Amino acid sequence: MGTLNTILAAALSLCCGAFMALFLRAFEREAYRRAVWLKGLASLCFVTLGLLFCRISGDRFSKLVLGGLHLGLLGDVLLALRYVYAQRHDPLFLAGALSFAVGHALYLTALFGSGAPAWGVTLAFLAMGLAASAVYSKKRRVDAGRFQAAGMGYIALVVFLAAVACAVAVRRGSVGALLFALGGVNFAVSDNLLCAYCYGSARRTSVNWAVHVTYYAAQLLIAWSILWI
Repeated sequence: MGTLNTILAAALSLCCGAFMALFLRAFEREAYRRAVWLKGLASLCFVTLGLLFCRISGDRFSKLVLGGLHLGLLGDVLLALRYVYAQRHDPLFLAGALSFAVGHALYLTALFGSGAPAWGVTLAFLAMGLAASAVYSKKRRVDAGRFQAAGMGYIALVVFLAAVACAVAVRRGSVGALLFALGGVNFAVSDNLLCAYCYGSARRTSVNWAVHVTYYAAQLLIAWSILWI
């Protein structure tokens, strides 16, 4: 990757973090319309980063990851809009969650396309991840009501993504695989924190910040993985 592309990639990553911080500040002030734009800009940064790396790589893995990043941007905007249009909260929430779920499916397809993971290692990571999620959910008294079953299924999907990514990293040992694994783990942490923040006993500003720091770290790490997978 050339010097100009390296500088651009670093700038996009920093801008993503800056827009994230501005979004959270706007959210805390209940300036929800401004928050939608700022969150969208933060997410646009990791999508643009993926586009940059996809142009350099251009293989099937990068295109699938880019599709997942675009669906992440869509999911972010839909979830942010539920605070602007409170009367449509549930449909927007479900549409955003579906967008993320399809994005995770694309990430999984990319991982499997890069080579089958060691299933014994995958199952070990999956068992540890699900156990940690269950313990945390119980500790934070998470109760999503009628969304409980769907929420549990979604968390299982995210933990499975993290488990597969970790297994691929163990098998391949490449920098890109390691970055993707770190991204997958950050996704699992972020979504567990989000459930506790929205439906449990962790409704604190610090938790909301942790949700988004780990989320944007996940998307950026997955975008960066394109170069070295």
